[in-house]
Amino acid sequence: MFTRQTLLLWWGLTVTVAYLLTQYFGRTMEHGHGAVLWTWIIAMLIPVVMTLLLDKRNALAWVWAGATVLATAENYWAHAAEAKAIMPFSFHTLWFLFGALGFAYTASAVEGSRRKQLYGLAAALNLIGTVALTFNHELLEGYQYIILAVIQGVPMLLDVPMRRQQHEAETTRN
Repeated sequence: MFTRQTLLLWWGLTVTVAYLLTQYFGRTMEHGHGAVLWTWIIAMLIPVVMTLLLDKRNALAWVWAGATVLATAENYWAHAAEAKAIMPFSFHTLWFLFGALGFAYTASAVEGSRRKQLYGLAAALNLIGTVALTFNHELLEGYQYIILAVIQGVPMLLDVPMRRQQHEAETTRN
């Protein structure tokens, strides 16, 4: 049907575009939470459904799909319940924490030192964002979702050619 390479590309594209749209909606709409939530639900349906349909599933794909569904559901709940006390965490800090944990796990699961370094760096940058926003949720206001697009979406896009090179090297050796 399609490869893990294609799935990785779609994860990278949808995450990057969804964060950039989130930034845009946050700047142009007075009450854009609903538009942001629907953007993420629709955008994340693509790689989550692709994960379910993937011929050769692995734990890494399942972890990302499951965590994405849970984090998006938490955001939807916080918005629907109008839980203003946790909204700074839900709509800001959670996404850096999500990236820190997800990329740390990815760094431990992928093969190849360059790929491990890429995801380790992404995890570290997300952890820095988590800590910074824990102490001041307005610190990155105005740039937060651009930063998230760069430190979450771009690493997956950079990994597409790295993964292809690794696969070609393994095929050549065998």
